[in-house]
Amino acid sequence: MSKYVLSPAAQESLLNIKAYSIKTFGKKRTTVYLKALRDRMRILSESPLMGTARNEIKNGYYSCFEGSHTIYYRIAETHIDIIGILHQSMEPSTHL
Repeated sequence: MSKYVLSPAAQESLLNIKAYSIKTFGKKRTTVYLKALRDRMRILSESPLMGTARNEIKNGYYSCFEGSHTIYYRIAETHIDIIGILHQSMEPSTHL
């Protein structure tokens, strides 16, 4: 397994992270940060059990921190589904 699929919510999160980061930190830092998020998702797709099980949110969910955000995902047969990418201050039970 070495593939990840972004849900529509995760795609929207990345767009929002990009817009906020460009306005707040500039293009260069934004590019570096988005690359780190994508690298983390790739690493998770290669080793999905490295994340933390989050069965308290929903059975089969996992999460992993990257920078100021948490990547939420579930493991499928041939890939991982990225469910959402939330800022650490966001409550997952209300945003996933």
